[in-house]
Amino acid sequence: MGFHLKKILVAEDDRYLSRSLDTWLTLEGFEVVSVYHGDEALNQLTRESFDLLITDIAMPRLNGVELIGRIRQLRPELPILVVSGKLTAHLADDLRELGIHNILSKPIKPLDFRTVIESLFPDTRQAS
Repeated sequence: MGFHLKKILVAEDDRYLSRSLDTWLTLEGFEVVSVYHGDEALNQLTRESFDLLITDIAMPRLNGVELIGRIRQLRPELPILVVSGKLTAHLADDLRELGIHNILSKPIKPLDFRTVIESLFPDTRQAS
């Protein structure tokens, strides 16, 4: 391969969804690290370099909005994809103010998820 393996951090407290995302992304050729709380995600991001954060909003200990706020101070350039079952117009506006433009509602539609990932990593798209 002519590109480095893209590394994605998944912060999702729903373990079933987390495993599903991890499996799909791994099969697509990404390196994936999964955590179940916002504070675990923040800890990982301070120790390792990632190419993308996929985060839920409603998580224990440190919610997604708090996590994004802290990450923007540490790594303002890091692409972030938010997946949320509690998405409202107000929350979407708040996320856009934090520089988040990739937002998917749960349940996640696989085609929408694939489209966002391909738009974030166009150089890794496999030829059909």
